[in-house]
Amino acid sequence: MRSSSIRDIRRSELSRAAFEAVVRHGLRGTTLDKVGDIAGVSKGVVLHHFKDKSALLEAVFRRSNLLLSRSVVELYAYAETPYERYWSVIVANFYDTIFNPRVCQAWVSLISEVPHSKHCQRIQLVCNQRIQSNLANELKHFVPAEEIQQASRLLGQLIDGIWVRAGMLPDQMTSDDAIEEMVFATTKLLASDEISQAKHREALKKVKGVATIVFGSKAFRERLLQG
Repeated sequence: MRSSSIRDIRRSELSRAAFEAVVRHGLRGTTLDKVGDIAGVSKGVVLHHFKDKSALLEAVFRRSNLLLSRSVVELYAYAETPYERYWSVIVANFYDTIFNPRVCQAWVSLISEVPHSKHCQRIQLVCNQRIQSNLANELKHFVPAEEIQQASRLLGQLIDGIWVRAGMLPDQMTSDDAIEEMVFATTKLLASDEISQAKHREALKKVKGVATIVFGSKAFRERLLQG
């Protein structure tokens, strides 16, 4: 039991190192040697836990999706209304702890491998379904029932598109820029009467304030390191 626990810890450490290697060097520049250097271990140790670069790539996908998932869960703990839960999903996807030029560029290099890896396809499908489900759970309060799935799918595609564009363009897109695009889309796609708009603005303001405190805390950073 102890041996298994140590193995899991080491795989987690190497997954974090692999994620950092992709952020620093891009997917093509990431090697098992570089992952080992970041983790402070030999290439042999990396190979012991991941048989090849493909297995390491899968671990990086799991790691990146874990960051997003945990960020949403953290904000959900403080959300009290459908408006706040909706904006928790949006802010978690674009807060600058993970949405920054280096990570966005790494993400673009990662998703280019998805068509060539069934394992990564499955991971990405689960991630997309989770985001769409999170959005759909709150959109039922804002749009007719027959429009929920299409609206959640479109918003999910917009989230993906912003990430890709931010990773491909030389001009840096900030967290605030991305969230403002989601504000515009929300206003156009969902109910846009003055009362609803005011509730969305209030919810977004609260969620961003909570995110500043929670994502900047030592406790949150330590929880991420455990994954």
